[in-house]
Amino acid sequence: MAPPIFVVGPPRSGTTLTAKILGRHSRIFMPGETHFFDDIYSRRRELGELQSAESIGRVMARLKTLYGRYNEKPDQERVEGLLQKSDVIEDLKGCRSYQEIFSCFMQIQMRLTGKVRWGNNVPKDIFHMKEIMSFYPHAKILICIRDVRDFLLSYQSKWKVTSEEHVERMKSLYHPIVTSLLWKASVKQIGRVEGLVPPKNLMVLRYESLVEKTESVVREICRFIGEDFEPDMLDVQEQNSSFSVNQNGIYSSSVERWRRMLSNEEAYIAQKLTKSRLERFGYRTVELKINPLKVAYIWATLPYGLWRALHANKTIRGPLVPYVVRRTVALMR
Repeated sequence: MAPPIFVVGPPRSGTTLTAKILGRHSRIFMPGETHFFDDIYSRRRELGELQSAESIGRVMARLKTLYGRYNEKPDQERVEGLLQKSDVIEDLKGCRSYQEIFSCFMQIQMRLTGKVRWGNNVPKDIFHMKEIMSFYPHAKILICIRDVRDFLLSYQSKWKVTSEEHVERMKSLYHPIVTSLLWKASVKQIGRVEGLVPPKNLMVLRYESLVEKTESVVREICRFIGEDFEPDMLDVQEQNSSFSVNQNGIYSSSVERWRRMLSNEEAYIAQKLTKSRLERFGYRTVELKINPLKVAYIWATLPYGLWRALHANKTIRGPLVPYVVRRTVALMR
């Protein structure tokens, strides 16, 4: 079997679009976000090593609801059906490591769809690359990146197109400083990933290039992962936009939308906090006319914004301390 493909990077940076493009390939299975490393592997101390029926049962119980807890309803329905089959249950019960049970979980779904290679799309898995590479040393890693100012605008507006039960949570996750630092922590991880992954197995993909030069970039992705380009890969019906609920296909109108819709104060703060990383990946900073009082207010609300973000995600993240440490360490590198 060809090595798995992991799509990671800051959220709202084209990871879902990239996964949908890959999933259109006749050989590649790409489900919704499978938060195995953050949700299950990070809890392995409480779940236990997979040497007993009890520990395997605890892991299988979390696998059974994994997609549903992250609002991936079609994938959740598929898994619920699969985990009612006796042969599937026996296959999973026979696993004796977290690597085995995750591989088995993905391969079972892959075979159901008639595909022969699987991939995993979870933006924050960029903070789990050491674990991923220990599982799959030959994995292909695609890191998506996007202009931090468009990233902020998309993050700010995601609640408008999410399901009703997630609206308040999505609103609580946004704060100009917290969100900028999330982008910065994720992007700073790229340097660490470059030290873990052989260059031939690592590709950094700019969102702007993907939506503006789609076919040539997708052909490049295919060469990188070792698959033939298929025209059907470009027939993506939706791209998880925070704005265009009914706009299908791949479009570039989202590029530099921040100039029209993000406040100068938010863009100014994002630029100040991420300037060196923006420049490294070819994004230009601009002069902005700001209201200093508005900037001061944003900084004053930082503690509350940080508390809200951590509290909002408490039911769908791993243990709090490792979660915070991974991101803090990334910022300090």
